Amino acid sequence: MNETLLVKDRDILMMKLSGGHVDTDNLLSVTPKEIAEALLIRRRALKEQLPNIIKNLDNESEALTPKLRKIQEKNEKIKKKISEIKKQRDACQKEAGEIWKKIKDIQNELTESGNMINLDPKWKKERMIEELEEIEFNIQTVALDHKAEKKMIDARRNIIRQNELWLKERKSSNPQMAEFIEKRKKMNSLYKTADREHREMIKNVNLGEPIHAKYMARKTELLDIERQRDRARQLLKNLDRDISYWENTILDGFDELMTLAMKVQQGGMSSFTSNKNKKEKNNINSKKMEEE
Repeated sequence: MNETLLVKDRDILMMKLSGGHVDTDNLLSVTPKEIAEALLIRRRALKEQLPNIIKNLDNESEALTPKLRKIQEKNEKIKKKISEIKKQRDACQKEAGEIWKKIKDIQNELTESGNMINLDPKWKKERMIEELEEIEFNIQTVALDHKAEKKMIDARRNIIRQNELWLKERKSSNPQMAEFIEKRKKMNSLYKTADREHREMIKNVNLGEPIHAKYMARKTELLDIERQRDRARQLLKNLDRDISYWENTILDGFDELMTLAMKVQQGGMSSFTSNKNKKEKNNINSKKMEEE
């Protein structure tokens, strides 16, 4: 084989193979043997280069895998937390919604019966506050001995107890209204909890977005490395076969190839088309035999 292939011809071929612009006359001046020699040189070079390329890709994969695993764990952890918070929020909202339906029913019944009253009216609250403020003022400003101070504190406790008993009696006399108030408090509490959980969920979503983006970037990078390595391994696996083919082709000459080329040029089928048609015909025949 002519190892002193002209650099000019080889460069023209490589430009053609890489998609670069090549002058038509220069391209046509390259002989089949020179093309075959260029391809053979390229495959021999690849056979020397690919093991190191594969090794480097293996090293990159090994270095990136633990980093990907670490960021994946962070990503899964925050996703799990977001999911749990969302479940809590949804549960609160669902329960509050169910209570709201019951509240509307009770409200309609109370309105129709005339029992829609305030169990703890404003005037009652104001009176209790005035009494408590008077006692507190005396405790803070008047010089009292221990007995007098204890008497004031007992009076304050008694006012609060009496108010609680009064409210209890009011609720006992109108249990439906008491139920209405308790359910409304429960509903409001659930909605507040749901709002708090929603804010917490949004906070974690915002925290998780850059982590997820980093995870996806590293995952894509690793997949790309693995694809490159698999392609390199497949190419290396076939190189001995390719090298042997081009060595034999150069030794045997190009008469057969040129004959086939002239056949296609004159309107005949290429070997690829011919083989494809034979394969399709064989498949059809096999199918007919199976049906019979």
